[in-house]
Amino acid sequence: MTHAEHRHDRLAFRLSLIISRLVAGETLYVRKLAAEFGVSVRTLRRDFRERLMYLDLDYQRGYCRLRAGASGAQGELDVLTFAHRTGLAGLFPGFNRRLVNLLLNCEDAPCLTGDVLSISNPSASLSFYRLIKAITTCQRVTLLTDGDRCERLAPYRLIAQQGIWYLVGEHGAHPAVLILSDIHLVQPSSETFRRNEHLYHLTEDLSFIRTLPHFRLIQHYLHSINIPKECGGSRR
Repeated sequence: MTHAEHRHDRLAFRLSLIISRLVAGETLYVRKLAAEFGVSVRTLRRDFRERLMYLDLDYQRGYCRLRAGASGAQGELDVLTFAHRTGLAGLFPGFNRRLVNLLLNCEDAPCLTGDVLSISNPSASLSFYRLIKAITTCQRVTLLTDGDRCERLAPYRLIAQQGIWYLVGEHGAHPAVLILSDIHLVQPSSETFRRNEHLYHLTEDLSFIRTLPHFRLIQHYLHSINIPKECGGSRR
C-alpha cells in the first residue's frame, strides 16, 4: 500500500466512524476524537468544515453534533441528500429511507466502511438490512452460505474493506468473520444476546479491519482461538 493509499484509507475510516456516531446521536468532542484517531485538532476541524459540510451540524466550543431538527423525516432526507451528493450512497446495499431510518435510530455504529463500492444484488441488500436490524437489536441470526448453515450467530458489525463487506460477529463465544456476498439468507431469531465489549471494540481497531481482506491471516487467527469451522471465516 502506497503512502497516499494508506492516508486515504485512514481518512475514509475516520469519516465513516464520525458519521456513524453523529447519526447515532452522539455529541463528539473534537480534542478527544483527535487523540483517538491520532490526528491534529486542526485536521478534524477541516473534516467537519469541508468534508462533512453537507451534514446539518451544530459545532460549539469544541463539541459537534447533528442539530436537533435533523431527526424524523427531515433527518432521513438530510442523510439521503448528503449520501448521494458525496457518493456515499453506493457504499450501502439497498440504501433507502428505510435503511436510513434504522441507522438514525440505533445507539451504536452497526457498520463501518473504508472505501467505495456498489452492490446491486437484491439478496445482498436484504441480507444487509436484516443484519443491520439484528445488530441494532442484539438479535441472534441463522446464516445460510454456500453449503453451510451457521446458527445462533451474534452479529456485531458490518465493515467494508477493499470493496468487500464483511460481517464480524460472535459464535460459540468466539469471533466469526464472513463475506456478505457469501451469505444467501439471513434468518433473524427471537433470541437476543449480550455483546462482548472487547470483541465489539476490536471491530473499531484499524489494524484488525485491515486484516479482513487477508483470508489466510484471518483463518490462522481464528484457528488459534479454536473458532468453529462452520463460521470460521471467508472464502474467495
